[in-house]
Amino acid sequence: MSSEFHAELKTLQLVEPFRIAHGKSAERRVVRVTARRDGIDAIGEAPFVPYYEDDPEECLAWLRGLPNPLVENPRHGPRAALLALDLLRLDMTGKATGRPIGLLWQRLSGCRWSSPPPGCRSFGIPDDLDEFGERVRETSRQFRVLKLKLGSGNPEHDELVAIRARNAAPQATIFADANGGWSPDVAAALISTLEHWRIAFVEQPVSRESGIEGWRELRAKLRGCRMPLYADESARTMDDVPALAGLADGVNVKLLKCGGWHRAREMILAARVHRMKVMLGCMIESSIGTTAAAHLAPLADWIDLDGHLYVANDDYEGIRYDAQGRLVMPDRPGIGVAERAT
Repeated sequence: MSSEFHAELKTLQLVEPFRIAHGKSAERRVVRVTARRDGIDAIGEAPFVPYYEDDPEECLAWLRGLPNPLVENPRHGPRAALLALDLLRLDMTGKATGRPIGLLWQRLSGCRWSSPPPGCRSFGIPDDLDEFGERVRETSRQFRVLKLKLGSGNPEHDELVAIRARNAAPQATIFADANGGWSPDVAAALISTLEHWRIAFVEQPVSRESGIEGWRELRAKLRGCRMPLYADESARTMDDVPALAGLADGVNVKLLKCGGWHRAREMILAARVHRMKVMLGCMIESSIGTTAAAHLAPLADWIDLDGHLYVANDDYEGIRYDAQGRLVMPDRPGIGVAERAT
């Protein structure tokens, strides 16, 4: 292993426990890689998600076993490790050229990017609906797009969450994410109800394990319902996109799922080829990961890049949101993050 390269695991403490259909967590782990070459310090990072198969210790051992990680570009390996290395190289290249990674790719491709979509804030599945309603009301003063985690295991509770959010933020754009927590029957019933409460769309209504057949079954039960559906867990890479065309109206693209920044861009392009909408998402991770993803924001219809806002010990700073909930990119080369002052 090069003496200029370092890999470690870091535990992120959450501001409060975050609950989704897969369970509740109070902390998350990330793998972080740093390198120094020609006087340039670069960094990369990737999160571990409890409901994915990635093993942090195996990922770390794989990274430390690379003979020359700054030169090698492996195509196969632990997903988190591949992402961390990809971001490390992008950060190094951007800093060497003095350009942000998004601008660097834009110049190479000749594309003209539009302004990014408005920022979004997510809410874990709540227990106390009164407290939840107040938080939604307060948050909607800044953010006009809100995401509700549903799939609690109790359809009535999921419906009440949506109703409380709509009453608390009548003018906001609200969408829901079940994280695969509904059966096709429950999903069909709830989606019709959510349409009444002006929920803009529903993300991952059925489980990934149900495969394409689960999506087909749901679509058959939703005849006459115009609610758009987005795939998340069912669409991990660009290879999953073609089979979902005609069943899902959009896909959620995340750097971790794809295993790299460039692969995420390719997945966005694949979705466009199949006339699907794109949400650019993230995991609960530090500002390193959300800022890296944000360079792709102008290519998306929706962005859900607030994972770092749930981290109590985020030691880096990058993207932020202004008083109107608009994404503000850092004015720095590479990924654009800087160590937070202590």
